[in-house]
Amino acid sequence: MKKYLLWLLLCWSGTAMAQMEAARKVTPEYLHETRINNHPPDIWQVIRDLPKVKDYSNGMISEVNIRTERGTQYRDLVFADGSKRTDEIQQVHETYKFFVVQISSPLPAGVTKAIVTALVESIPGSKGTSVVRWSIIMEGEKAAKKALTDSLTAEIANYEAGLKKLLE
Repeated sequence: MKKYLLWLLLCWSGTAMAQMEAARKVTPEYLHETRINNHPPDIWQVIRDLPKVKDYSNGMISEVNIRTERGTQYRDLVFADGSKRTDEIQQVHETYKFFVVQISSPLPAGVTKAIVTALVESIPGSKGTSVVRWSIIMEGEKAAKKALTDSLTAEIANYEAGLKKLLE
C-alpha cells in the first residue's frame, strides 16, 4: 500500500511539474516615470476613473466609451486625428493603485500582444510628490514593435502633460 501511494504521489508530482510553464523574463519595450506634485490617492482617483482618460489626454483623445462584453471590460478610444483603438481592461487594482490594458485592435501587423501599465506610488521621503510608473510590454517582430512603441510613448507623454495640468 505504501509503495502504491508513493507511486501515485510521484506520478502526480511529475505531471504537475510537466504542466508548469517555465518562468520567462519579460523585458518591457518602454519604462517611464512621471513625477507629479500631488498625493497618490488624488492621482489614482483620476487615473482609475476610466472615462477620465479623455480629460488628462492633453487633447489627444476626443471620445471614450467604456463597455462590458461577456464579463470583460473594454475602452473604445477615438483620437483627435480620427483614428480609433479598443483596449481590453485587464486589471484596475485599487489597493496597489495600478491598471493594465491590452490593446485589442487594431494591432499592427507583426505585433501579437501589446500591454500598457500604470502604477501610482509615493516617493519615499518626499512630501506631496508622487510617481506614475508607465510600462509597455509587447510580443512580435522587432520593427513592428518599434513603431507601436513610438506611438504609445507619444500617447503616454500626452497623459503625463495632461495629468500635470489637471493635478498640479
